[in-house]
Amino acid sequence: MERFDERYLDVARDVIAVPGIASAAIFVRGAGAAELRLAAAAGIEGEPLRRLSVAVLDPAHPIARTLEDGTESFDVRPTAPGGPALRSHLPILTGQDGRQACVGVLAVAHDPALDREARTALGALAARAGRIQGTAPR
Repeated sequence: MERFDERYLDVARDVIAVPGIASAAIFVRGAGAAELRLAAAAGIEGEPLRRLSVAVLDPAHPIARTLEDGTESFDVRPTAPGGPALRSHLPILTGQDGRQACVGVLAVAHDPALDREARTALGALAARAGRIQGTAPR
C-alpha cells in the first residue's frame, strides 16, 4: 500500500463520499516546476494507480495540463481505457496577497455527469487541499 500524507488522504476519502465519485487522486507539484507527485488516493490502488502516476508525467496528460493552466474540467472522457466513464480535474490553488498559484490537481473518476452540488462539493474539497498545501513545508 502507498504511504500517503494523512491530511490529503482524509480529503481523498471525503471526495469519494461525494455521490457518484468512484475514485480520487490528489497530485501536488513535485521538485520540478511541472512535475506531479501523488499525495493521496482513494478508490483506486495497485496497477491502475501506478499507471496513472506514470501517465501524469506526460505534459500532454489532462491532469498535467490542469496543473499548467489551473483550469478545472468536468465530465471528460478518459485518455486511457478502463474504469468509470468520465473524469474531472480541479486545480488545487494556494496563494496570498491576491495571487494564486496552481500547486496540484484533484482528479476524480465517475460514471454519471456531475451535477451542481457535486461540483460545488469537489470545489470545496480542492480548496481544502490547497489549504493543506499552503501549510506544507517547502
